[in-house]
Amino acid sequence: MKKLRPYQIEDVDFLSKRTRSGCFNEQRTGKTPIALKTFEKQGLKKILIICPASAVYQWAEEYEAWLNRPCIPFIGTPAQRKQLLNTWTDGLAISYGLFKDTQRYTGFSQLILKQKPDGVILDEAHRIKNSTTAITKAVFKCTCIPYRMALTGTPAHNKAHEIFNILKWLYPDTFSSRWKFLEYFFKITTKYNASGVPFKEPGDFLPGKQQELLRTLNNISTQRKRIDVMPWLPQKDYQQVKLPCTPQQKKYLKELETYFETEHILTQGILDRLIRMRQICLHPALLNLKGDSPKLNWIKDYLNDYPDRPTIIFSKFTSFIKILSQELPNIKKGVIIGETPIKERNSLKNAFQQGDLNLLILNMDVGKEALTLDRAEVAIFTDKYPPIGDIQQAEDRFITTTKEHMDKPHLIIELMMKDTYDEQLYQLIQQRKTETDIINDYHRYLKREHS
Repeated sequence: MKKLRPYQIEDVDFLSKRTRSGCFNEQRTGKTPIALKTFEKQGLKKILIICPASAVYQWAEEYEAWLNRPCIPFIGTPAQRKQLLNTWTDGLAISYGLFKDTQRYTGFSQLILKQKPDGVILDEAHRIKNSTTAITKAVFKCTCIPYRMALTGTPAHNKAHEIFNILKWLYPDTFSSRWKFLEYFFKITTKYNASGVPFKEPGDFLPGKQQELLRTLNNISTQRKRIDVMPWLPQKDYQQVKLPCTPQQKKYLKELETYFETEHILTQGILDRLIRMRQICLHPALLNLKGDSPKLNWIKDYLNDYPDRPTIIFSKFTSFIKILSQELPNIKKGVIIGETPIKERNSLKNAFQQGDLNLLILNMDVGKEALTLDRAEVAIFTDKYPPIGDIQQAEDRFITTTKEHMDKPHLIIELMMKDTYDEQLYQLIQQRKTETDIINDYHRYLKREHS
């Protein structure tokens, strides 16, 4: 049986005294065993785990490893899934996608809740920040389950007020109204959309309210930073590679900047234009434009120079990942994108961790969660784009949390096109520090209050 670290034992002791709580420890500090051991200490038997699709198998494995009890990975055909529910007596891990209801598909939330689970763990709980999504609506049905725990390293993923839905899920009687919460803690400003219609938007904290919210979080949740509980952890080494644009790229980018169009590409507004610029900086072929890709060529050279170095490559654009995969026919690799089945994702992760693969190429939106890839020595980002929490999660996939591997390289390579919006974007990401960061590091800010 695995053993908890001292700080995890402290967290289990704190959380087990609460029927509803949050574990907001930073990524890779071991939130999974903390949650499982907390529910075990509370004597819960039938435990529901709602998690990203890529984490279903991993949760089932961790459940059995830490509790020595069976956990069902909720997969298979609809008929097989219904049969699995009939055998559910202990743990069950289900993806957000299968739990929710959509217009075309009836999820399993109602059938699962009829089974009356004792407790529910909500992994990557920041996914319920938007009240209107089918995921959030399904998850809020779980407030009938007496024991609830929210797990996320970034409880406020983009803006400070996004913490509300997590608080409401845990304590719906206290946090019943979103606007009551917003007006109590934040300055509300009136803005106007493109049609001149006014709308209200929360801004900065009201005087004194930031600390009040932080104290509330401190009373119901834990928050650990890796540097505090694992001082041996290696620092990430960043290397920026600034590549010169090709003549074609310069032409396309200049025309987009000046005319909002280039060749057959017409853009609708600034955001659309910036997306096209990012795509051109990756590879003009993403827009069916002629021209070479310096980033693609650099990656080829790098992999040729270091074929045995365990490497993961991230991109926001699946279309570029497919081109990259096609351009590397002689390299044994794995590719994980949105359409990759859950079982295959888990197999590719295991193959990489065991050394059968030295290269994994991942869509950042898919690969940022639930994949332990700490065998990797290098993470290459072909492009980066907010939210900042997504970038941090992706980077943390290859950070080791064990002393025996602390000396392995932890190199993050950021590819950017010199003197373009691509390079400016990296600079903006580096400089960004908002109230969201305060919520995601509330424990440290409370320490300052008492010092």
